[in-house]
Amino acid sequence: MVNLTEPFKIAIQSLVGNKLRTMLTTAGVIIGVAAVITLVSMGEGAKTYVLDQVRGWGIGSNTLSVNPGKDDGHIPEITLTIEDANAIKQLKNIIYVVPEVIGRGKIRYGNRSYTPPYTLGMTEDYPYAYKQGTADGRFFTKPEIDGRKHVLVIGKNTSRKLFGESSPVGERVKVNNVGFTVIGVLEEKGTLLFTDMDDVAYIPISTSENVLGTKQVWDMNVVVEDESLVPKAVADINRLLLKRHRKEDFHIHTQQGMIDIINNILNALTAIVTAIAAISLLVGGIGIMNIMLVAVTERTREIGIRKSIGAKKRDIFLQFVFEAVLITLSGAVIGILIGTLAAWVIMFVLKMSAIIAWGAAYLACLVATLVGIFFGVYPAMRAARLDPVEALRYEV
Repeated sequence: MVNLTEPFKIAIQSLVGNKLRTMLTTAGVIIGVAAVITLVSMGEGAKTYVLDQVRGWGIGSNTLSVNPGKDDGHIPEITLTIEDANAIKQLKNIIYVVPEVIGRGKIRYGNRSYTPPYTLGMTEDYPYAYKQGTADGRFFTKPEIDGRKHVLVIGKNTSRKLFGESSPVGERVKVNNVGFTVIGVLEEKGTLLFTDMDDVAYIPISTSENVLGTKQVWDMNVVVEDESLVPKAVADINRLLLKRHRKEDFHIHTQQGMIDIINNILNALTAIVTAIAAISLLVGGIGIMNIMLVAVTERTREIGIRKSIGAKKRDIFLQFVFEAVLITLSGAVIGILIGTLAAWVIMFVLKMSAIIAWGAAYLACLVATLVGIFFGVYPAMRAARLDPVEALRYEV
């Protein structure tokens, strides 16, 4: 039976006795592992942040979007209408339908004016479908939409830019020179995929043609009763729109499909940057082999003495393999600690939650061990093959 204890002890003594060399040799592994842990953890944190944002807006697996044009990458002809949205809402298992008419509206209040990035024609379903209530006032109702009332709901940032910290509810403004009354300010929601959704204005969709100069529906978000009913809803909507349009000039995306796409993109980016960082492990492994070869040369007489007093080839071999593995494993552990700390700090600064990639940490330890074995075998074999007589004669 092979005695592993003695080569292991000698390997530790050698590493402790050459602290500076050990630290320098370990540096490459530390950098590689730390980079892998940091980047993977940041990637996981970013993925969670994006998906939480999407789900926080009520865009879950029981929602789908209807968009104009075929899903072929070409600029679509906008053929969806408000009447299409009303027809979809009558289908079975549909809870909410939110068609969106998008435009720009210059809002004037007294001697102040501001044009938010988006002014949208909306329906009364918006606060329920997107799970966003009002912080002040209320959202407009179906009777107000049917009556083409000039009522306005704005985001918190739009309110601040026009009214400061005062409540705008009840104030009279003009949107593209058309008079409106502000009836509500939405709860703050932050950004949705890097778009500030608190810097917006909403008007009844029935007034959009007069105010925004268009009534073209750019997309519709549809909420279904249950996730399991989404495939049936897609088929029903597809059949209804084909009947109304007499051609397939629209496409439907399920939100679960969109979430899967986001997941795939972020996973691919994480994999790419991780692969780049993993190159540091390879560089570190080459550095370990070079240092181990130098160590074999420096310790030729020591090897000769050990062989002359009974050490076998396998003892010398195992000693140097253990040294290489201990270097890479210690580097991996230190790299995991540094990478974890770096991920926490960076994600804290970015105001995102850090998801520590423990799977990547375990994998890093395994890879580091394999790197140590792979790059330590050749120097170990070279040390084991030394002739004891020649080794004793060697002078540095």
